[in-house]
Amino acid sequence: MGGAVTRLASQGLAVDLPAGWDGRIGRRLSPSSTGVARHTVMHLANFALPEERGDFGSGAVDIMGPGGVMVVLFEHDPHSAGTALFRADGIPRRLRAEQFGRNQLQRAIRGQVGAQFFGHERGRAFCLYVVLGSGRLRRPLAALAEQVLATLEVSSASISRPRFLS
Repeated sequence: MGGAVTRLASQGLAVDLPAGWDGRIGRRLSPSSTGVARHTVMHLANFALPEERGDFGSGAVDIMGPGGVMVVLFEHDPHSAGTALFRADGIPRRLRAEQFGRNQLQRAIRGQVGAQFFGHERGRAFCLYVVLGSGRLRRPLAALAEQVLATLEVSSASISRPRFLS
């Protein structure tokens, strides 16, 4: 990753963004079985993120071109870390092009492919969701996502003051 790098850190997450990438880390309110829960959400993209976007990138993936990469890290309730869905140890930093497919997308958009992973790290439960703008370019685009994920650091607790995404 040549060029200027920006360090993005909040809510116990930190990542280095290469030149040309945009990112946000914040807390969102969402309904849960016990009322309303706060979830840390990280959005990273190699294009300008729109201010209005859903937890899993709706709004952003709609404007993403064929060379686009969108990385979402969504934190689930800490009690989920011990469940079968989140049994994988760690958030993947290595991605294989074969892991991406149209059937992995939250919502099918022509040409795009996605991959979704569940796991726990430092007592926190996460879903990693990665969308690539082109299935034909999945190898080089997955490599771009890997470069950013290689810099991801997770602390054992959300230590920053809650800040909501717009």
